[in-house]
Amino acid sequence: MSTGKLRIAVIGGGMIANSAHIPAWQAQPGVEVVGVVDNVAENANATAKRHHIPHAFGDVEKMLAELKPDVVSICTPSGCHKNQVIAAIRAGAHVLCEKPLAIASVDAAEMFQAAEKAKRFLMVGQSMRFYNQVAAAKEFAASGQLGEIYCADAARLRRRGIPTHGSFHVKALSGGGVLYDLGVHMLDLVLWIMGNPKVIAASGMTYTKLGNRNEGLITSAVESGAFAGGGNSRPNDYRKFDVEDLATAFLRLDNGGTISLRVCWAANVPDSAGGVLIMGTEGGLSFDPRVLDLKLVRNMGRYQVDVTPKLLPPEPNHPFYAHWKEVAHFVRVIQGEEELCVKKEEALNVIQSLEAIYQSAAEGREVRLDTAARKIKGVRK
Repeated sequence: MSTGKLRIAVIGGGMIANSAHIPAWQAQPGVEVVGVVDNVAENANATAKRHHIPHAFGDVEKMLAELKPDVVSICTPSGCHKNQVIAAIRAGAHVLCEKPLAIASVDAAEMFQAAEKAKRFLMVGQSMRFYNQVAAAKEFAASGQLGEIYCADAARLRRRGIPTHGSFHVKALSGGGVLYDLGVHMLDLVLWIMGNPKVIAASGMTYTKLGNRNEGLITSAVESGAFAGGGNSRPNDYRKFDVEDLATAFLRLDNGGTISLRVCWAANVPDSAGGVLIMGTEGGLSFDPRVLDLKLVRNMGRYQVDVTPKLLPPEPNHPFYAHWKEVAHFVRVIQGEEELCVKKEEALNVIQSLEAIYQSAAEGREVRLDTAARKIKGVRK
């Protein structure tokens, strides 16, 4: 019997499902999480028990057929996303999928086509857009206070933060390393604040220098992004590490602007390294997505000033509070109250750019994205 609530199913029983997606969905009024599925049965059962979810499955198709959920939240390795997204859409569900949407832009395009054909919403989980400081930065830029935005520098640098949860370190499952984990967030939020210009060229380099070594260091799950615990942490086996732990890139935009991008899971840098700088003709922005802080840099008459807006504290007070806002937004989209925040063209712009960075690193040259005949090679080296 229908309860009138949106019925949510979650695919994946790892850290991001347990720490972010499930608590965020369960906090929404008019929503109930009815099932969780994981290809490791004990993960599905443990997750269901932890969050008092009535049904646990080891098979996606079985879950979709039996539960017929209204919405599916996908929290699995990137290499699994395409088949799971399309299966959920064909089963009649709207889909919220963790980033990156796919490991190849041709797959991402096919997923959006499936959603459009079925008249279902597909949203990529670019949760950093919902951080208070990032949302405020977007408002300042959109209101014209920066003037013409022409340059940005974005860096998310961990000293020793190789994920010890999930399969981020295995190329066959994740498609790539830190560029697909942190780079996708940083590039998305900067492009969004800049007004979503199209990336037309990429020059990049990737490195595997520390992740495949046994340094014997004492580290914590927090350093690897598992701020709230939850999920199936694994031993950090450096012998299985076959993705990049650091990536750098220089991107050219169709409006004449540029972006410099640097991301790493492990590097000999201070813990405080990184942040975002966005430069315009009338002002600039400086912030670190990890910290509730934002600075507007501009002139007042003859004086140079730094303006620090008063930002509201996170609500709820949780390391993954942005997922609460992301989920609430998606509910409003489904109910027809808002337009989808992360649009198809934006998601494809990001994944095509990351793809081009990998190709540039593999071939040692700049890769153009504005040439119609350019062939996406989909190589991950």
